Amino acid sequence: MVEAFKSAGYVVCGLDCVEVDKTPADHTIQADLNQMVNDPRSRQRVMDDIRAWLGHHTLDVLVNNAAYQHVNHTHPMPVDELSRSYSINVIAPYLLITELADVMTPGWASVVNIGSVHSRLTKPGFVAYATTKAALAALTRGLALDYGDRLRINCIEPASVATPMLLDGFKACPEKKATLEDHHPQKRIGTPAEIAAIALALSSGDVRFLHGACIDMSGGIASRLHDPA
Repeated sequence: MVEAFKSAGYVVCGLDCVEVDKTPADHTIQADLNQMVNDPRSRQRVMDDIRAWLGHHTLDVLVNNAAYQHVNHTHPMPVDELSRSYSINVIAPYLLITELADVMTPGWASVVNIGSVHSRLTKPGFVAYATTKAALAALTRGLALDYGDRLRINCIEPASVATPMLLDGFKACPEKKATLEDHHPQKRIGTPAEIAAIALALSSGDVRFLHGACIDMSGGIASRLHDPA
């Protein structure tokens, strides 16, 4: 995501929960989003750090890409896991959008939320993740109405994407990754570069009528019905 925006001429500031020694971002701010949501002092520190870096400049694009996924097949699940899921996946994007709206370029700025196909179609064990991604879709639509022509707010909803985290989970069982790919109509999963390309396109001035939209990036798997053959 950072590389795509930098190649298009943007100056990029990234937020991450750990210190990043090597990052393509022009600047990185350490921020634990769960802590930012639940601790007012932490929230103020993060917002102050962002505003200090911006200086006298305006913010053109905000991408809410961080997420937390808790998989739980038994209920009730730990309340702290449900709370953490909502804090990182829903409340943090809400706070970043609303706290920074006043420094975003009026009438031009773009917010891109990274949602998931789980907002509409899910599978066993993903209750926490799916409900938060459904909430993020609703947040996108609702804030688009509230901000009107001040900010454009859209959401990308991918299916499986070959992120380092996903690929790491298949290291011990590459055959399961092949099975996952085979379930997709294109016989592959998405790439981070493809998601970044859509985020970049959404942020351009060429599609300004696209507002409050949740865009399916599922590679066609959202059209597949998994009834017994």
